[in-house]
Amino acid sequence: MKIYILNLLFSFFFFSILGWILEVSYRSFRDKRFINPGLLKGPYLIIYGTGALILMGVVSLFQGSHVLTRVLVYFLATTGLELISGLIARFFFHAHLWDYSDQRFNFRGHICLKFSIYWILIAFAFEYFILPPYQGLLTHLSPLAKGGFSTITFLIMFVDFLAVSINSFLHMTPEEKVFSEAQFINSARPLLELPEIERLSQYKHHRGKTRLDHVKEVAYLSFLWGKRFSLDCDAIIRGALLHDLFYYDWLREGPRLHGFRHPGISLKNARRITPLSKKEEDIIKKHMWPLTIVPPRYMESLVVSLVDTFCSVRDYMSIKRYGKTEPVETTDTDSKTAVWKR
Repeated sequence: MKIYILNLLFSFFFFSILGWILEVSYRSFRDKRFINPGLLKGPYLIIYGTGALILMGVVSLFQGSHVLTRVLVYFLATTGLELISGLIARFFFHAHLWDYSDQRFNFRGHICLKFSIYWILIAFAFEYFILPPYQGLLTHLSPLAKGGFSTITFLIMFVDFLAVSINSFLHMTPEEKVFSEAQFINSARPLLELPEIERLSQYKHHRGKTRLDHVKEVAYLSFLWGKRFSLDCDAIIRGALLHDLFYYDWLREGPRLHGFRHPGISLKNARRITPLSKKEEDIIKKHMWPLTIVPPRYMESLVVSLVDTFCSVRDYMSIKRYGKTEPVETTDTDSKTAVWKR
């Protein structure tokens, strides 16, 4: 049973990557430029991994059936998956991953007859040319190799999916975005103008990103979550901007057990430069929870802790290196605001 589940997981991730290669090759050749077609950022397409598992089950169930029966089943399986995937991407992630509106016999741009025929042909190719050698590969690979590949791919895909889901949940109209950025800057400006905060730009933090970049990113994302849940956004912004207020390169110097001790160091430094509310102190002190053992006392503290963890994991799993962050001046109807962009 364990081997069966492991094979399913390995197959899902393997064909997600293989499908991405197929889709990228087709779209990039068609448009004469590189196109990453997926909802996620990494080299995998969940729809292909899911489709492969469905086809493996269908092939097993309908092996030896009349060819017309298999044509019908392949049509229902592949086109049904494409329709469901398109609807999910559209309504939950506000994304149009493909659009068949310019094709004849299409349904709301999600499916069309032409590509349904393509999927049937690909399903037969999968049955006769891909599945047999793949099953041979599956039997020759050790459980350790399949488990290691599946675990690493899952972790990368999970963080990727989490990032996309968060962006979708925090989706805003252009007007809402301008208003939120102005609100954030108005609340953050008094701290950001302090030399003690500006000094954080001198220290590298995660994969080349400066500590100032990091605290601003955590503060802004936490602020957006706070708005969604009607929390104390001013406390979130101030606490998040101060949560890593220490002045040493933690990778090369500083106290031992940095992960456990720097929240207290940051809190002491923060008290020296600005008055703090109980909520702001708790945000700074508990941002490394569960390393801090004592859980956050306020929802605002929990939000900052989770966002800080998410940003840190994303930074280390990202292949992108960060350079300097500079303010870009934008204007709205009420005030002039600075929005930080890379």
